[in-house]
Amino acid sequence: MKKKLFHFIDTTDSTNNFLKKLAEDKLLSNNNLPEFYTVYTAEQTHGRGQGTNTWESSHGANILASIYFTPPLPPVSQFIFNQYFSLAIRKLLLRYLPKVQIKWPNDIYVGSDKIGGILIEHFLEGDCISRTIAGIGINVNQVQFSSSIPNPISLKMITEKNYDTKSLLEKFIDILKQDYHLLNIQNHLILKNEYLNALYQYQEKHLYLINGIETMKIITGIDLYGRLLLMDEKGNISSFGLKEVKFL
Repeated sequence: MKKKLFHFIDTTDSTNNFLKKLAEDKLLSNNNLPEFYTVYTAEQTHGRGQGTNTWESSHGANILASIYFTPPLPPVSQFIFNQYFSLAIRKLLLRYLPKVQIKWPNDIYVGSDKIGGILIEHFLEGDCISRTIAGIGINVNQVQFSSSIPNPISLKMITEKNYDTKSLLEKFIDILKQDYHLLNIQNHLILKNEYLNALYQYQEKHLYLINGIETMKIITGIDLYGRLLLMDEKGNISSFGLKEVKFL
């Protein structure tokens, strides 16, 4: 990876926040950040997940990074980027693990345990996505987690090996570059099919919490807007957003 695209800061509140501020400063000076510009850190004091969720990580043990993009996508196709980004994480981890899945909408799972998460922020101008900041957290060498975290796992916990987090991050960026062409409209169906094949609990019958009620449903797919498609026992299919359904 070219040094100019790789910025390390030992401690920050959030790599997404840091990169967002940096991008805004560059825009004000008419000096845009290059594609794939990456900020990574040894420690986040206020690491963020989806919504109000936080991300825990021991100092220097894991991958904590954010990457800058200007994706060739209209706002209506934002979830295409999520598919591309999460599949790239999966491709990286499959080099070291036999099975990795994507839990809708933003978690990376090994079996029933969470090894990583993403936080993607799109910035819109008119009918275009002007820029995207995609954050990644992957548990690499950490083996002890807070008891408040329900199901964490790390590469080291699975393989009993230590890893160089910078080297892993460089490999991840290489994958992102190699697969960037998949964001072109003619490749969207390829992305969708790969995403569904990697989706946690896809086409399996499981309990979900919907409107406070536990109900048995089957994941049948993802709609254009990234909403989860669930089929009930009568064959009726409904779409659900992030705050409308909970995995049990």
